[in-house]
Amino acid sequence: METEGTVLNRRFFCALVLALMLAAGLAEAANPPRIPVSDYVRLHVVADGDDAAAQALKLQVRDACLDCARTLLADCADADAAWTAVNENLDALSTAASERARACGWYGAVRAEAGVFDFPDRWYGGRLVPAGEYRALRVVIGSGAGRNWWCVLYPSLCMPEDYVPGEPVHFHSTVLRWLRRVLGGGEG
Repeated sequence: METEGTVLNRRFFCALVLALMLAAGLAEAANPPRIPVSDYVRLHVVADGDDAAAQALKLQVRDACLDCARTLLADCADADAAWTAVNENLDALSTAASERARACGWYGAVRAEAGVFDFPDRWYGGRLVPAGEYRALRVVIGSGAGRNWWCVLYPSLCMPEDYVPGEPVHFHSTVLRWLRRVLGGGEG
């Protein structure tokens, strides 16, 4: 049987642990880990325009590029190997993008190029990928006058492996679930 003092000690301990974890999380958020620019290979897809059809086409072309890149980059051990694979398979990536655009009824230009391009700050989950010049596959649809879509091909930060287009992505925290159980908040 727990005494009132034991219950208070356990709650104090849990509150202390929670406070320390929160402080560590805030410190990490204020100073996110920076990974060198050379450790990434990015993807940049630019739509023809900002109308709904052009934006939907951009996402279809993105999906074709991601499907192709997943296969091409699956065995890459580092960003240099991924960059080599992108360059060696640029024709395959370009073909995947063009074929998807054609399947969606687009008969304008679809241009894929590998190069070094400027990217803005972007958050992927809890990871900041800072602004800078990155090696990237860029796919431009038509005039390229529409909104962009960015992600990281290597290491893959574009979407979870089991992502199904159109379905929401759900995240969970093992630590938060544990705290809820310890503090009596249920499984969560």
